[in-house]
Amino acid sequence: MFLNKVRNNRLILQNTGYLSVIEVIRLAMPFVALPYIIRTVGAENYGTAVFAQTIISYFSILINWGLDVSAVKDVSVHRNNPTELNKIVSSVLGLKAVLFCISLVFLLVCIALIPYMYRCKQLFLLAFMTCVSEIFFPVWFYQGIEKMKYLTLVRITSILFYTLSVFIFIHTKEDYELIVLLQSLGNVFAGCLSLYLLFGVNKIKLVFPGYERLNFTFKNSIPFFTSRLSVVFNNTMAKTVSGIFFSMEVVAAFDLAQKMATVALVPMQMLNQAVYPHIAKTLSRSFVKKFLYANVTLSFLVAFIVFMLSPVFVRFFAGGQLDESVALLRILALWVFCGGITTYIGAPVLVSFGYPRPFNVSVLLSTGVLFVLYLSMYIIGILNIYYFAFVLFLSELAILVYRFYYCWKLKLLSI
Repeated sequence: MFLNKVRNNRLILQNTGYLSVIEVIRLAMPFVALPYIIRTVGAENYGTAVFAQTIISYFSILINWGLDVSAVKDVSVHRNNPTELNKIVSSVLGLKAVLFCISLVFLLVCIALIPYMYRCKQLFLLAFMTCVSEIFFPVWFYQGIEKMKYLTLVRITSILFYTLSVFIFIHTKEDYELIVLLQSLGNVFAGCLSLYLLFGVNKIKLVFPGYERLNFTFKNSIPFFTSRLSVVFNNTMAKTVSGIFFSMEVVAAFDLAQKMATVALVPMQMLNQAVYPHIAKTLSRSFVKKFLYANVTLSFLVAFIVFMLSPVFVRFFAGGQLDESVALLRILALWVFCGGITTYIGAPVLVSFGYPRPFNVSVLLSTGVLFVLYLSMYIIGILNIYYFAFVLFLSELAILVYRFYYCWKLKLLSI
């Protein structure tokens, strides 16, 4: 019976493996260089680089416009229709290219008007280079057709390039801008190579999809854009506020804890991404229910390990610096537990069954919770990074409660 289940879900397991390799290497390999980076450039300069990348992440979301969520389902449904696939891919790439140009203009205006960004203009422009990969790296396409082999190789190559080049080119505190440059170059390389595979190996052809199709694709992705924007706000607000009100060392401490918590989410995220096309295709409620139990169990185990081993992780990666990260990571273990579950009952369940509204509203609700709590802390005068971490957990808990309620109400899940 077990072997039959493995055979029946072979494609899911295979794609889970490829996705896991990509994400584990993408998140773990930089940790190989992280102790060296912090020791070489110092916590403050590292925090400055992180702050620039945090600001640019808002532009990345604008360029994605939720297309990487909506396109997965479209590609999955039309995977055997080359004509339709050409139109889908052309629409997504065309819209992202236009949004990239708009983002670049907006960034240049911000640099001209904001004194801090003007002083660090080179750093922000280097960080913005990574946005090129947001156009060219079609994870959504390979996710939709459930073939992740090529992208696994591309992503591994680009990450190895970044990790190795850090040791080759970064030697002094003044080299902190190279952290951003090297990471951007690695992402641009991955984007260009994966684009070649898209056209050369998968034989996708660029066509003009028509204004109606472009308009439909753009509007259809708006709910996903707002939800993804909310996710980015939720994940980056603490670093943004810390950079404005505190110091770049505080930004570095929170970033380190958040990076480790994000790595801990990888096993759940990869399983969720892999089952998304399967659920969208089969709409099996029994599968959804069975996988929920596995997801909750895995989320709890991972969160428990993070909580218990936080001091070991921080000591190893920060080399005696950024002690605040230990308490932050322990608080974020709660976020890890909730995050593993909310990811599953979001796109793989709600969106697959045709209920994107509660998926998107839940994220907007969490952002509302986040802003209200941040504003309350500011008014009361109790702003500190430990509260920031706990607020992040509360916002994720709000998503979990809201999504689970709708899954129960719509009879997508039953306990």
